[in-house]
Amino acid sequence: MLTPTYYLGSNLEINTPINMKFNWQNKTLLVIEDDYVSFLYLKDLLSTTRIKIKRAISIKQSLDILGSGLKIDLIIINVRILGENILKSILEIKSHNQLIPIIAITDQYSPDTQNSCIEAGCDAYIYSHIDSTQLLITIDELLDKNSIISSFIVKGKS
Repeated sequence: MLTPTYYLGSNLEINTPINMKFNWQNKTLLVIEDDYVSFLYLKDLLSTTRIKIKRAISIKQSLDILGSGLKIDLIIINVRILGENILKSILEIKSHNQLIPIIAITDQYSPDTQNSCIEAGCDAYIYSHIDSTQLLITIDELLDKNSIISSFIVKGKS
């Protein structure tokens, strides 16, 4: 059995502190997942964080949600949904907001798919069985990073 490894865009492994509590009550997550059981697992995992969760079951549905004006702070996407053309799918998603962090999740590790996801603009690639603590830490780091960048851009326009 593979031990899950988590990579941010820079391919740096990150460590897992224990017993962390997260409060993302002002954040909204878009989960692009067509498997209902996997979606329920993620929803249950995130239930204590107070994050608002929206679900799309296809790239088209995710683009509709992103185009609706709803503020999405982070996306988790099942790599399987991306299909053959990972770059095109991620670019379509990023066309709504270049800064939105994307975590690609897969249950079948492939170095080629990992590279394609990162090169296409995913901020993290998580494979094997989801280590819940590590996923929460990755989400927290990406939400913090996005908040800092967004704050800097807003201040720069003033």
